[in-house]
Amino acid sequence: MKVVHIWDAYAPTLFDQVHPYLLAQPEHQSMLLAAHLIENRAALLPNTFFLDTRSVEEDIVPSLWVRMRRRLRREFAEALRRLARGKRPDSMWAGAPLALSQFNRFCLRHAQPFAPDVIHAHFGTTGVMALPFIRSMRRPAVVTFYGVDVSASLRIPRWRENFREMFDRMSRVIVLCDAARDRLVEIGCPADKLVIWNLPAGVERYPYTPRTPAAGVTRFLIAARFVEKKGHAYLIDAFDRIVRAGIDARLTMIGYGPFRRAVEAQIAARGIGDRVSIIDTELAANFADLYRQQLATHDIFVLPSTTGSTGDDEGGPALTMVCAQAAGLPVIATPFAGAERSLIDGVTGLFCRQDDAESLADRMRWLAEHREQWNVMGEAGSRHVRQHFSLDGQMRELIDLYARVAATCDSHAQPR
Repeated sequence: MKVVHIWDAYAPTLFDQVHPYLLAQPEHQSMLLAAHLIENRAALLPNTFFLDTRSVEEDIVPSLWVRMRRRLRREFAEALRRLARGKRPDSMWAGAPLALSQFNRFCLRHAQPFAPDVIHAHFGTTGVMALPFIRSMRRPAVVTFYGVDVSASLRIPRWRENFREMFDRMSRVIVLCDAARDRLVEIGCPADKLVIWNLPAGVERYPYTPRTPAAGVTRFLIAARFVEKKGHAYLIDAFDRIVRAGIDARLTMIGYGPFRRAVEAQIAARGIGDRVSIIDTELAANFADLYRQQLATHDIFVLPSTTGSTGDDEGGPALTMVCAQAAGLPVIATPFAGAERSLIDGVTGLFCRQDDAESLADRMRWLAEHREQWNVMGEAGSRHVRQHFSLDGQMRELIDLYARVAATCDSHAQPR
């Protein structure tokens, strides 16, 4: 199987395991083409090509949503200029800036000699951007929606219109949870093209370790970007409540992002700075090593994800939560889209109400006071995610999907 992976912005080792996995299999070949490579000190894998490089500060800290809005503004401005010249764009990308045309030519230049069996676009927005290339290749293509593209972007009418155009060309559309599937069906994606798949979370890197529920401090952990949808404000409020209720607790926050200063200000305003630690992962060369160390020294993982003001939400399982479960931590989370793929309420952890600090505090206090449940839930969660999020198991499913679409779509009978 020969697969070409298409990315807009690609950060090596961030969460993509498909390209590395295929490279390690002698019976498969993989090529990765990206418009932008995000520098994060990770070694670049073979057969990876990109147009330009961006630093962490330029491309990771601004959210994908912010970058998408900037691109949209440029595209619409160019479309207006074309209209003023009496030229009507056939689609959103017909009037796109030169960089997008360069990207499609760049992809063709590398992919044509490679002669892939399947093209895999990562993110729905990338699939739209690469649609001219995909049409030119006349090979079966699949696209994966990961989060912002199946939440915030759906609020923009023009994105919905262009997604529908892309759905017509794609052989399969991969999503990470039921809610994402339902959203795409609602905007016009044929239900028979949709596939729900669990993104491999890297659970193999996080060995199961029983907690030590002795009397004393309870150590809570969150690993999430400092962005609105992660719900840090509700966590700070809830943590403050349990501390004031007499629970001896500590909270560690791992992450990076534009909301960090606001989070620090909230912590300072509540006077709990001596109980809260923040670990910045912005320039971490090996997140897995750092995270593994923190998981070994904490008791309970918490993730109060919400829907941001732009409409952005998780759109699938949170991989840091899945990895925490693999390591044996019981978890507390809101019922965000995709949470149900790893959290079974009362079995592997506890659900709290969304946007409700009191509900979150109740669950945190209950688990802190019922330490005998830590290993019961932690062991059940580890078994569950290792069964459903393992690299080998999920990659077998994906490769089987590639094979099916390659077998049913030859070069003379491609989707439009």
